[in-house]
Amino acid sequence: MVRVLVNGKEMMFSKGDFRNLKELYEHVAPKGMVLKTIKINNERIETHKLSERLSEPLRDDDEIVMEFATPQDYLEEMLPSVLRYIDTVISLLPGVAARVRELEPNAFKDIEDLSNAISALDDLRQSVQAIVPMGTSDSSQVVSKLKSFLQALEQQNMAMIAECLENDMPQVMRFYSNLFTEALSKLREAKP
Repeated sequence: MVRVLVNGKEMMFSKGDFRNLKELYEHVAPKGMVLKTIKINNERIETHKLSERLSEPLRDDDEIVMEFATPQDYLEEMLPSVLRYIDTVISLLPGVAARVRELEPNAFKDIEDLSNAISALDDLRQSVQAIVPMGTSDSSQVVSKLKSFLQALEQQNMAMIAECLENDMPQVMRFYSNLFTEALSKLREAKP
């Protein structure tokens, strides 16, 4: 038997009831809620890596523990760590710019990490704006700064990259920080 706990509620299934983890997940996931945590046989699976495991067949004696939350509760819990992350990135930007100027090889890994972070922050921004009613914020300056950064990267202009890292990227990060701070405030205001 497969033992499943969803927000503390226990359910038992035969491994043959579902072809794979995806079918089980779709059967037990509460509508309108988001997955907060999942453990399979005491192994915590990062929610962003769950898709890699969904095609796995179920086994006898599997124990799957899932915790779901409303999108608002999930954001309220997650946004403080995102804000701390943004603060950390801002504090690291001058060092990355210095490494770019010195043409240190690890600076390019830092730039790649920063690009991935900005992409993830923008995905989160879109999700936040879909969940939290907020006024639209003018992102034209941010878009302009990101275009300058991309242009500098395409041209491999190290001086321009370093300047963007020092001057433009902190402003881009503060844009996200301000937006997420406002969203967090609105989420907390909406609490009864």
